[in-house]
Amino acid sequence: MTATAVTPSIEVSGLTVSLLTHSRGEVRLVDDVSFSVRPGAMTAIVGESGAGKSLTARAILGLLDDRRFRVSGRVTLGGADLSGMTARQRRAHIARTASLVFQNPTRALNPTMRVGPQITESITKVRGGGKVSAAQARERGLELMRAVGIPDPRERFHSYPHQLSGGMRQRIVIAIALAANPQVIVCDEPTSSLDVTTQAVIMDLFDQLRAERRISFLLVTHDLALASSRVDDVVVLYAGRVVEANSAERIFRDAAMPYTRDLVASVPDPAAPAALWQERPARKAAPAPGQGCSYAANCAFAEQRCRDEVPSLLPLADGHPCRCWFPVTPSVSHGPLSAATEQGAS
Repeated sequence: MTATAVTPSIEVSGLTVSLLTHSRGEVRLVDDVSFSVRPGAMTAIVGESGAGKSLTARAILGLLDDRRFRVSGRVTLGGADLSGMTARQRRAHIARTASLVFQNPTRALNPTMRVGPQITESITKVRGGGKVSAAQARERGLELMRAVGIPDPRERFHSYPHQLSGGMRQRIVIAIALAANPQVIVCDEPTSSLDVTTQAVIMDLFDQLRAERRISFLLVTHDLALASSRVDDVVVLYAGRVVEANSAERIFRDAAMPYTRDLVASVPDPAAPAALWQERPARKAAPAPGQGCSYAANCAFAEQRCRDEVPSLLPLADGHPCRCWFPVTPSVSHGPLSAATEQGAS
């Protein structure tokens, strides 16, 4: 019996984002990015600041100003190809299908408005809730507050954002994101402003929503340790390009691109003394698109070909894609880097 193909919740193919400037013309910031997110799964886009993670997420959701950015490529959201829609149809479909959880819940919420009405506003107006009475919207808002684990929701309904903890504010933002019953939630560094304990609580909530509501998550993060412990798949970006993609369980063990291995090696070992933790040195600027491997200037194993030719993103023997002329495999040891990677994975 033939298995039925599963339609991805998000499918991105050849996504390119360029900044429109007066002095330099188009500056490419995201270059030919492709990946997919399965229904009910969580995929992480990982990379350092400036890698293009947030731009990629915002381009998928149509949030980039077309007066400043040119976006090309194909995005399928909830099984529908956005490229074949008018701007109005695209906005309506994205609003019905996907929501965004911002990095800083304090900035995402209106400080002069009680949190309950902010949720009900999303139900009745922002998300096009149709004919919903004020009483129905309030009950739906309370239901969403319970769903995200807000204690005493009837009391908290009337609180202002500053009266809640950071974790509670983020739960309110998630409740607003759930108002349209989305198939997809995009999270842009959703835990970076929270303490470690609260981070775990929020990630537990995401796991619960995936299990109970079959919601797919796209997680934008610089934290490889958080991603590898919580998500299903990892897409690694560097200088606007996908350099490697793998399952979370294999990213530590089988990383083949030197940049990915550097990220893995830099994950602190909680068992090691703090004095032994080393910060990554500042990266040298990546070359302009089309001028060799973007990581060549920072790679300890770069050869002349790396500086002259742009590597393609191709599958390795085990099937996972990697953008490197000389990928590291289990049978190829590069000395200290391999040892550091093994230590980081232990």
